[in-house]
Amino acid sequence: MPHGTAMSLDFCSATTPDARAALAERQFAAIVSREAAVQAFVCRDVVAARARLGASPDGPLGGALIGVKDIITTADFPTRYGARDTQETGPRVDAWCVAAAKQLGGIILGKTVCTEFAYPLPGPTTNPHDPRRSPGGSSSGSAAAVAAGFVSFALGTQTAGSTIRPASYCGVTGMKPTYGLLPTDGVEAISSTCDHVGVFAVSPRDAWYFVSATTMPRAEVATARRPHRVLFLRLPPEIPCGEEYPELLAASSAALTANGVAVETTELPFPLADFCELQKELCYWEAARLLAPRQRPPVPQLEVLLASYRQRDFGDYAAARRRREAYQTQFGALAAGFDAVLLPAATGVAPPLSDTGDAVMSRFWTALHVPAISVPLWHGSSGLPLGLQLLSVLGEDRRLASVAQWFYERCSL
Repeated sequence: MPHGTAMSLDFCSATTPDARAALAERQFAAIVSREAAVQAFVCRDVVAARARLGASPDGPLGGALIGVKDIITTADFPTRYGARDTQETGPRVDAWCVAAAKQLGGIILGKTVCTEFAYPLPGPTTNPHDPRRSPGGSSSGSAAAVAAGFVSFALGTQTAGSTIRPASYCGVTGMKPTYGLLPTDGVEAISSTCDHVGVFAVSPRDAWYFVSATTMPRAEVATARRPHRVLFLRLPPEIPCGEEYPELLAASSAALTANGVAVETTELPFPLADFCELQKELCYWEAARLLAPRQRPPVPQLEVLLASYRQRDFGDYAAARRRREAYQTQFGALAAGFDAVLLPAATGVAPPLSDTGDAVMSRFWTALHVPAISVPLWHGSSGLPLGLQLLSVLGEDRRLASVAQWFYERCSL
């Protein structure tokens, strides 16, 4: 989606109730024209959303249409964790992030498709830029709903790369805040130390506006902030970045330098094995104990994956946690002198529908709990989007969003 078009769908640009109502009407029209092909929703209620919109809801999110990933509980819609044959148990309740959005005037339009129990098996959703391509996983429907212009915000999750990667494939902004900033109460638990709530939006300023509205004393608009120094991570050849990455990196560096930004590059300073595997060691050990008792019914592929982790000694898991703590300190020292650390948000453009993609660009940073944003800046030779991922130190979400907004406005290639 060209930025000129995208900006017209930017929620922060709709500063009056009438403008927000007009934005919602464009989104309703987009659903009518495109949802049959995109299949972003498991269920939705346009009639109820229109009624709530007609009541002119107050609050910083007043009038915002919101999609919610199907592993996040909602009072108004069933939650089936991406498994169509799963039966509901117990009363329907809103997850913390859903309740907070509704209290601020947000309108929950429906539940968006996720892969079954967030495992990387493709769902029905297609990429809005090319129906033959994947929207990513596991927050596939949330990313696609924003990219197709159906909602202003969509809630997703990230345990490995399920916000950053789909955002890259679908050409939207995906923000994974610092661990714990958005509480995971009401989210199907997969990994107690890797689960994050993520937000999809058109722009970084929209994404931060949602996060700040729900977690801060007041909603904040992330004004674009030009960075002074940025650091590109040069990845080893064992990590596939796509053949176009060196050219995109060179062009981005030139654009930044022309704007007075000091650009530095460095080799990946972390062991390759842990960069690729640390998150898996932590996540799968925890998932083997958290997820298995609640699968309804068990997912065979997931059972095979987790079986070996049920047999692993706690000492191995404890050692992985100690390495994470050391890497958090190391990354904090590395990133402290820069406004952002940069690398691709995905290994390339969206793959075919049969493949949800590789999360290697996000796994390590998710395990380290640092804030990350995917900004839709690049395009491959196919014309499909590819996001630039921006990272910062723990707790610097506000500054990172402002820098990301500057990239969004000034550095699209």
